[in-house]
Amino acid sequence: MAWICPHCGTTATLQTPDVREGRGSATMVTAPDTEGIVLTWTAVKCPSENCGKYVLDVWAHFGNVRRYTGGGRNVSDIELDPDKPFGIGSVRFEPRIGRPLSANVPKAVKEDYEEACLIKDLSAKAAATLCRRALQGMIRDFWGVSRNRLADELTAIEPKCDPDLYKAMMGLKGVGNIGAHPERDINLIVEVEEGEVDALLELLHILDNEWYVAKARRAESLATVIGLGAAKAAAQKPNAVGVPSPRSEP
Repeated sequence: MAWICPHCGTTATLQTPDVREGRGSATMVTAPDTEGIVLTWTAVKCPSENCGKYVLDVWAHFGNVRRYTGGGRNVSDIELDPDKPFGIGSVRFEPRIGRPLSANVPKAVKEDYEEACLIKDLSAKAAATLCRRALQGMIRDFWGVSRNRLADELTAIEPKCDPDLYKAMMGLKGVGNIGAHPERDINLIVEVEEGEVDALLELLHILDNEWYVAKARRAESLATVIGLGAAKAAAQKPNAVGVPSPRSEP
């Protein structure tokens, strides 16, 4: 399975030396409870020679205590219950910020993106709101469109976007609205999950690549060709003493 380093963005196939996993448990073996806490962790070292940084994820879940006799003594273990997280469940300790956006993205958008990465484990709803704000900042900066509402700004750029990308941006707006605007019925609770925030953050990367990075590469490629053309034109001019430059015979 392909793995993408959140530090450098390199795609790699991890080998056994690149990954370490561990597990621990906390049980109250003298209590009548049948429930305990399971901690699991995974550490990955980026195999890229230019990176080599670590990624550390930790998960905490409840589990069912199993007691049995092993080696002449009473032993307890916990069977993980993946559907019942303990506390916030999953935390990425390193890196706390995902793959950085490109240098072409405005500073304010980068700050919203990075803050969303930092708080997504604690408040997915707040992180989704920051993703919505980052989207609006991108639209205003890249397309020069500014309206009172994000919905109106999206409508303005719809003809310039392919249908799937436009639908994805509308989806980001919808999820971000959960945190940005209260429901008409305050008793209606709509949750935003951490995995959903990851999808929103990935969309911001897609927009960065298709808008900012593509524009910068296009400008670089055009400048290269323009420079080549200018150099060839200069080489064809007569020399300084007025002697025509030699021309190849047909």
